[in-house]
Amino acid sequence: MRAWILVVATSLVGGAAQAQPVDPYGPPPPLTPPSGPTTTQPPPAPADPVLAEQVAEQVVARAQELYDAKLYLDAKQLAVEAAVTSPSGPAADHARMIIKLVNQQLGIRDDGPGAEQVDTAPITDPTLPPTVLPPVIEGGPHPDLVTSVHGGLFGGLLGAMIGTAVSSQPTKQAGGAVGFGIAGALGAALLAPRLVAKLGWNESQVRTVGSGTVWGGALGAFIGDIVTGLQGTSGRLILISASIGSIVGGLAGAGLASRDTLTRGDVALVDTFAGMGTMGGLTLGMIMQPAQTEAYSLNAAVGTVGGVLVGLVAAPQVEATPRRMLRVAGSAALGGAIPFLLYAGIHDPESSSDDQVIGLLSTGGLVFGAYLGFRYTKGMDEGLDTRTGKKPVVDDAPPAAVTRTSDGAWTIGTIAPRQLSRALDDRQHGTAFTLVGGAF
Repeated sequence: MRAWILVVATSLVGGAAQAQPVDPYGPPPPLTPPSGPTTTQPPPAPADPVLAEQVAEQVVARAQELYDAKLYLDAKQLAVEAAVTSPSGPAADHARMIIKLVNQQLGIRDDGPGAEQVDTAPITDPTLPPTVLPPVIEGGPHPDLVTSVHGGLFGGLLGAMIGTAVSSQPTKQAGGAVGFGIAGALGAALLAPRLVAKLGWNESQVRTVGSGTVWGGALGAFIGDIVTGLQGTSGRLILISASIGSIVGGLAGAGLASRDTLTRGDVALVDTFAGMGTMGGLTLGMIMQPAQTEAYSLNAAVGTVGGVLVGLVAAPQVEATPRRMLRVAGSAALGGAIPFLLYAGIHDPESSSDDQVIGLLSTGGLVFGAYLGFRYTKGMDEGLDTRTGKKPVVDDAPPAAVTRTSDGAWTIGTIAPRQLSRALDDRQHGTAFTLVGGAF
């Protein structure tokens, strides 16, 4: 009988011990290796709601002490755990009040929709610097439209050149150039996006190669006119020289695009300066009134090369986007075209002074229009001239008027005079100026 009483008493004591609240701040249990993946979520609430409320009351009491000690982050963490342990009851209300007070201290607004819900988001230290998101890379990975346009232009030029070989008669050559040109343009426009997709190029790289083919083809046509002009320029020879120039320009553009250092805005800036250089060369030819018409092509070729070089040097220093450069190019073209409206009124077939006046006004209008375009678009799309695959800025070029860094960026530097050694001349020091310097 005594043995049964002892057994019953022991079981009652065990049941009472299980009903006692657990001290969350007592000694930690012994560490055991986890059997599954570890998580950082709060521990699950006890199955007994009475026990859960008791645990939550002790946790929220500690949270209140931490809040009074101005340890806001720790106080909010414990308050969140208390609210999760017992979602309803006095402890949960007290926990939500502490969370609200902590949010006020940390400057977190909780007056929007769902403000009564417990904020269980990860707590971050407000004293740490904010996380800076990486810049959005401009230009998609497969710019099909831009690729099709440039591919169509290149394919059309090559097709037209091939079409002139169908006959030696100029009339049939023209027909063949048109037919083959259309076929080449359509075929290249369809196939070029697939090639770019395999290469994984972005829009900036495609525009770089496309710009090389366009201006290389223009330069080739000008050179072809200069070389064959005295012997009689033909359309077939112009197309052949333009095709060669386009291929060479495309290869040069591909080499530059492989470095991925130009943005869409940089390429648009180069195109704008190249176009202004070409038109400026032609209007300067009107001022010069050369004896041979091939001099116009020479001026245009020099202007094209000069415009490309100026654009490459200025691109890293100018905040440019295609939208801004479109406005600058339009302003420059308008300034150069307006003087030609006066040409019909002052044209004199027996004199060349009218051509010189129009050429002078057009050249000045071209420059002034570009100036106005840059001035009134200043600040447009600021911060959008992002560089895809941009490498860290390298500044290892020697002092010179024009410098090139080892990452391929061309910039305008400074002229730094330096004294030469007396070993060259023992009577007086010489002075040298470095015009072009680069690192490779």
